[in-house]
Amino acid sequence: MSRPDEELTAETARPSDLVTAPILKFAIGAVASLCAVLVPRLLASLATRDQANITFITREYAELAVLLSSLVGIVVAILEWRVPRAPRDTFMTTLGIPAILAGALSANQNAGALQSATRTQELLADKLGQASGIAIESPTTTGPGKSGQEHGQLIDVLVPPVYASSAQTTGRPIAAPSSLAIRINQPQYLIVLDRAVTRQEAETKASQLTQRLAATPGQPLPVQVQQQDAEFLVVVGGGAHTKADALLEAIRVKNTYHLNPTLVGVPRN
Repeated sequence: MSRPDEELTAETARPSDLVTAPILKFAIGAVASLCAVLVPRLLASLATRDQANITFITREYAELAVLLSSLVGIVVAILEWRVPRAPRDTFMTTLGIPAILAGALSANQNAGALQSATRTQELLADKLGQASGIAIESPTTTGPGKSGQEHGQLIDVLVPPVYASSAQTTGRPIAAPSSLAIRINQPQYLIVLDRAVTRQEAETKASQLTQRLAATPGQPLPVQVQQQDAEFLVVVGGGAHTKADALLEAIRVKNTYHLNPTLVGVPRN
């Protein structure tokens, strides 16, 4: 008398459940590849609230998906030529490689688009700084032959660089980027109101500035002292920000409190 597991094996191995025709192998591989390439973007479109200005699947991407699916279907048909297998096994086996390729392609394209947007943002920030009369000092060198603006190293991919910052917030809320998103490690800038050689002198200037700004209507401006290299800076509270965010806050400080701030780059720790 046969055992239940032997009966189950015999049941799942029936010839009528197996596929051997190359054209069917091709179709299964192509459909699996299309699912791996298109479904993530379709799900992203469903999860996005405002889709008015976003195109998730462009014509070029759709053409690439069809081409990739055809190639995967041909490869599956060759590798499993006349090999009897259940359709679900072929489908699940085929999903893996297209999913990896599609993920790598999407990450590469997203990183390229983010780099382009960051370059445009930097250019606009430079022009805005010139128009508003706010000086921008680049980050200083952090070591022999190493600049604070160096990027692209492997350690930056695994561990984002740390910049000097503060727990205080400025008058204009700045949205923090998602920790799961691809990020560009941009140079960070402090909004500097004054400078001093010693900490005592800087704290005196910060105290005088706080008293002078207390009479200004509206939200008080947080001021703190921060050391950078051999000098002490009187800066706007809130820590370091990207050039664009720091510049917008500096313009607000200049117009609201009638000060003349300067953006000073922060060397990477």
